[in-house]
Amino acid sequence: MEEYRSCHSIEGELFFNHLNKIGYCCMLTPSGGQPVLYENYNGEIIDWNEFFKKRDEHIELMKNGSALPACKDCLWIKEAKWDQRKNEFRYILLNVWVKCNLFCIYCSNHKDENVLKNTREYNLIPVIKDMIEKKVLTQNTKIDIAGGEATLDKNFDELLSLLINNGVKNININTNATIFSKSISDGVKKGVVSIISSVDAGTPKKFEYIKKKNLWNQVWQNIDVYSKNINYNNNNTVRTKFIIIPNVNSSKIEILKFILKSKKAKVSGIILNIDLHWLRQNYYDKDTMYEIIKLTRYFIKIANLLDIDWQIWAHIEDLIKRYNIIQESSKIDVNFIFNKDKIKKTIFDLFLQIILKILLFRM
Repeated sequence: MEEYRSCHSIEGELFFNHLNKIGYCCMLTPSGGQPVLYENYNGEIIDWNEFFKKRDEHIELMKNGSALPACKDCLWIKEAKWDQRKNEFRYILLNVWVKCNLFCIYCSNHKDENVLKNTREYNLIPVIKDMIEKKVLTQNTKIDIAGGEATLDKNFDELLSLLINNGVKNININTNATIFSKSISDGVKKGVVSIISSVDAGTPKKFEYIKKKNLWNQVWQNIDVYSKNINYNNNNTVRTKFIIIPNVNSSKIEILKFILKSKKAKVSGIILNIDLHWLRQNYYDKDTMYEIIKLTRYFIKIANLLDIDWQIWAHIEDLIKRYNIIQESSKIDVNFIFNKDKIKKTIFDLFLQIILKILLFRM
């Protein structure tokens, strides 16, 4: 291992994004974020030797105290000991789809008309086959599939089969769960596919307001089927997600009902994140940031009391770090979002736990 200044994304990750670009990550920074290595990409075969040469040059920049312009001020660049780099990817995010059957109010595909107008969806299968043949995508590569709604793509089933048949054993699919997918269900049964469904609400009314469609019952029915197919001999999961949208669903009651509904569906775990558009436009709104931090603590508390696994995504960690930079006093210890085993229950918490289990029983 060698100690130097770098980040986990540039060290072994790849991002195919929905704007026909390829980069290292999907993080947003005050400088604009998301370094771009290839533009106007439409599925062409890539010279991977040239790619890794560029990567090593960019790492040398960071070693020398500099960085790519888009990476400036990124909170994920740090001095650390890094494993010896290989010319293969540890993690790949496939986010090339923009078509969706929902209209989530926070989605960049709907907020920016140019995204839908200018994005050209393409077939990933040729480049994925090439990556497998060149051994830059291996059985140990974690694959994340996002969108849009990837299950709407005519090549989705073939792509998923290609990955599974080549031994990729850690495939995560982000789906809105409005459409039941037999391919996903079979992958969950085999123990190689996990899913995340971003429900973002605890009530049908709020769900319809955010998604612009009344498909609450259908979504939870599909999540329930996927959950029943989990292969507990493997580490695959079926999880639901709640994206905090300030002044829309940012209330304790909405979070509470979401967690109760997720527990009832017997999902593997729940995830909390923040609306990235809000975060991008409000990097210095410390009052709202503090309210989100309090909601994050509440989310963790309720999840612990209901014995449901939870995860706080990196963008909220980014928000807390940003809050500490602009806050002159009363800094927040970011480690509270990792300390799953260090939270002690008070007498009041034990009483609340009983109330929550009664509510769950009555659902």
